[in-house]
Amino acid sequence: MSLIRNSKQVKQSIDFTGLENGKIHPSDIDAVLEFDNEVLILIEVKRQGNIIPIGQRLLLERLCDNWITNKSIVLKVTHNFKNDDLDIPLMLCNVEQCYFNKKWIKKQLPLKEALIKIGKNWDVKKMIL
Repeated sequence: MSLIRNSKQVKQSIDFTGLENGKIHPSDIDAVLEFDNEVLILIEVKRQGNIIPIGQRLLLERLCDNWITNKSIVLKVTHNFKNDDLDIPLMLCNVEQCYFNKKWIKKQLPLKEALIKIGKNWDVKKMIL
């Protein structure tokens, strides 16, 4: 069962036109998990081969670095779904990089497996799927 209530609304783009200042404009984060004011997981999804733009990367890093505990991480998750008419099943995507302790580290593992490992390492029972 999908958690998407209305696929058509999810596909609507949010146009930031008029809110930019030079190269600065609003950004989005694809998924956020937060547990008990202790753990923060930021997830950015990109098509395989695409990078996180500099401004968005800095935003993600700063949010992670300034979280109230040391249990914060950014996961760059990639997919290779080419049909833009179909939803991207996040569960089938892979972690390509993670940002933790002020460093980006290359990874190559399924997202669900990464979340389970994080849950176990940080002893977050709510995360162990």
